[in-house]
This record gives sequence, structure tokens and C-alpha cells, in this order.
Amino acid sequence: MITLKNLYKKFDDQYVLNDLNMTLEKGKCNVVIGQSGSGKTVLMKSIVGLLEIDSGEILYDERNFTRMGKKERQLLRKEMGMLFQGGALFDSLTVEENVMFPLNMFTSDNYSSKLKRVDFCLERVGLRGVNQLMTAELSGGMRKRAAIARAIALSPRYLFCDEPNSGLDPRTAIRIDNLISEITREYDITTLVNSHDMNSVLEIGDKVIYIYQGCQCWEGTKEEVLHTDNEALNNFVFATRMAQQIKDI
Repeated sequence: MITLKNLYKKFDDQYVLNDLNMTLEKGKCNVVIGQSGSGKTVLMKSIVGLLEIDSGEILYDERNFTRMGKKERQLLRKEMGMLFQGGALFDSLTVEENVMFPLNMFTSDNYSSKLKRVDFCLERVGLRGVNQLMTAELSGGMRKRAAIARAIALSPRYLFCDEPNSGLDPRTAIRIDNLISEITREYDITTLVNSHDMNSVLEIGDKVIYIYQGCQCWEGTKEEVLHTDNEALNNFVFATRMAQQIKDI
């Protein structure tokens, strides 16, 4: 579980995150939605420490991340997995080397143990036997699955996914969404997913949090998100003509 208390972040004199209070629940996909520029990526970067907040608290299972020193944060980061937008795999490395990268960074395991973990993670995401392929040889969906394998290599307690299915066709996007959801439940991970894709929200959104202009405007379940009187949220959810037609049925 991750708890945010009175979180503020600004650039110059403009607040990007404004008094956010939320709980990201363990064993669930906590999906943060909002328009481009609403603060979703800044929020994720702040939670993992890539950006320093101006005030407030970030608690990882009651451990206050905002008060930790460099060494304490480094230890906690071993418990985090990151799935970046686009996958962010290293093009100069093989799939095996990509997945092994966090193991090389954060463990002193021998090569045999690390390779065993790499093989397990690749098989878990449906990529058995692709170890020696270069990332350029992978399809878009395979790249995302390889990135998920890398993200879970350290058996994280917390998983962060920034627009995990962007650039994918609808069928592949659903497959990636379901894989993230399955892994979250299987390993009881606290998962945060940033998305503007309502298909993802309705597929895996155990808890949905809507951010508008840096403020937390609504939270609920994927079932409730379609039946709310929150005007800003409705304008976001039913922005397309197809969505509007579904609403009118």
C-alpha cells in the first residue's frame, strides 16, 4: 500500500500537484486517469523519487519515503518495478541482458541464479526462448512484455506503469493490460497505472482516480466511472463520439 498525504509539487509558481490525498491499494490496479498535462506523470515521478515534492508525505506501507536518506531510498527502490512509456528497453542489449539489468544493478547473485530468474520472468510474460533476440527484432507487444519481465525481475512489492499500452493495437493493448492485472494479483503487488485510455480503465481499473489540473477530483471503481455526476470526469470519459453514443444507449 502507498499513501499520499497533502502532496504538493510546483514548477516555478505553478502548482502541478495540488494537495493530493490518496491510497494506492495492495493487490489491486490503481489507475490514475486525466488529460495530457493533468499531472499524472509528475505524480508517478514524485512517488518514486525522480522528482522531489514541495510538501506532503509519501508512505510505503507506513515507511515515510519523503524523510528517507539516500541509502534508505536506494534500498526501497529494490522493491519497485517500473514500466516506462514505450518500454524504454536498451536497444544495444539482448532481451536477456535487458531483463537481467536490474539484477546486475541491485543484487550480488551469481550469473546462473540471475539467468534462472530471467528465464522465469520471460516465461511468465509469454516470451520463452527469446533471450538472445535484440529489441529491434521484437514487435510492439513483445517489447512491452519484455519490459514487464524486466520490471518484475526483482520481485517488486510496488509496480509503476506509465501508459503501458500506448502505441499498441486494441487487442494487444488488452493483452498487456490483463498481464499487468494478473501479475498484480498473483504477487499481491501495489500497482499504479497512468492512463488516458478508457479501455484500460474499464479492463483493469480496480480503483480509479481522476486528476484534473493537478487536483484529485474523483475516485471510485471502474463500474462507477461510467455513472457519475462529476462534470469534468464525464467530459473526459465521454469525449469521443463513440463513447457518447454508448452513454446515450
